[in-house]
Amino acid sequence: MSDHRHQRFDIVLLDADETVYDFKLAEKTAVSLTLQAFGVEPTDEVVSRYSAINLSCWKALERGELSRENLKPERFRRLFAQIGAGEVDFDAVNAMYEDNLSHQAFLLPGAYEFVEELHKYCKIYLATNGLTIPQTGRYSRCAIRPFTDGIYISEQIGASKPDRAYFDFIFRDLGITDKSRVILVGDSLTSDMLGGRNAGLTTCLYLGGKAPTGSDLCDYEIADYDEFFDILFE
Repeated sequence: MSDHRHQRFDIVLLDADETVYDFKLAEKTAVSLTLQAFGVEPTDEVVSRYSAINLSCWKALERGELSRENLKPERFRRLFAQIGAGEVDFDAVNAMYEDNLSHQAFLLPGAYEFVEELHKYCKIYLATNGLTIPQTGRYSRCAIRPFTDGIYISEQIGASKPDRAYFDFIFRDLGITDKSRVILVGDSLTSDMLGGRNAGLTTCLYLGGKAPTGSDLCDYEIADYDEFFDILFE
């Protein structure tokens, strides 16, 4: 890494799921274990149906249409209704799922090397819309933890990306006054990029195999982690 070039950022706010964590694998593993415990066969069809329902619930949360507390059991209530499974205690289903998920700390290919290298130059804080139990557990088990400086979890903060209040909490907590030295990296236009825009941050979309968006919410779009260093050093 040619670090004689000008370094533009000192702090990286790094989204967790599908930016460095392999959330699809974590979710599939945790959902399968949970459904089996409640007598539901976790076929690929059922797991992918859960995934779609869960995503729609999180989008509703982003839009302010669903509270975080309601989201937790609601996603399983909807799944069981769709597949014709019986009524159970959906808070208990969710509690088991969160516990199972807290043990799944899979990383995306190349994420470990990226964070290890990046930490030589910047402070790195994970910035996630996740829930406290699974995200705290996964972070404690995650191989990149030694190369990060902390984690900000929306449930603990009481606000979620893209809400400006989420980022204001981080700025206050870290004593950030010069936002020009901070960059947000994430995979979501609706939470990460919009949130970064709302907060007055430079934004970088990690495409992770998806096509470039050309969205004006993004200052940068990168297809792989290595491209980020060209943004960091200009």
